[in-house]
Amino acid sequence: MSIRNPNKRKEVLNRILGRSEGQRGAALLELALLLPILIVMVLGIIDFGRLIHARLVVTNVSREGGSLGSRDIRVGNQLVSILLSSAAPFNLSGADGRVYVTKIRAGVSLDEPEPFIHSRATGGTLDVPSGITGREGETPGGLQNPIYGRLRFRTANNTSDISEVTIVEVFYLYRTITPLPEFVQNIILPDRGGILIGSRATF
Repeated sequence: MSIRNPNKRKEVLNRILGRSEGQRGAALLELALLLPILIVMVLGIIDFGRLIHARLVVTNVSREGGSLGSRDIRVGNQLVSILLSSAAPFNLSGADGRVYVTKIRAGVSLDEPEPFIHSRATGGTLDVPSGITGREGETPGGLQNPIYGRLRFRTANNTSDISEVTIVEVFYLYRTITPLPEFVQNIILPDRGGILIGSRATF
């Protein structure tokens, strides 16, 4: 027996396949509701992955810089240039990055027992201050107590525990690549339209 009426044929076919016009409309409505949520999740995953990558790069740059500076393999502006270029694909030399390399020497005598800043170099133009305050020749501020104590001249030993330290500070203003933060600007990006990442290594 054949069905000649096209509408009847469509109705029979829908019954066989277990679907109706209403079910198709419900599926489209569900897709319309879920698609924005899926897009937000994908954009969030992309930016979160890049943020973790940027954090790892900044941490590695500070550690390598501290290691090179403490062994005097590269010093001052030469070391800063190497560190700025080693952060690829992130640009530390522009407005989103800053590197500080500070060498602090130990106190030398009873008359001058306090450690002092021997040299300081910086690169990048991001407006963020160093955690180590003071100018060359001055006693550094912001140095952790255990390290400061080891750099101070000791009368019992007639010397300090260590002769010098190199401190490398790296800062990067991470900016997202997806439009997601525009929806949640005040929640996750309160600082200058990006997330400030910083790392300090002391060698």
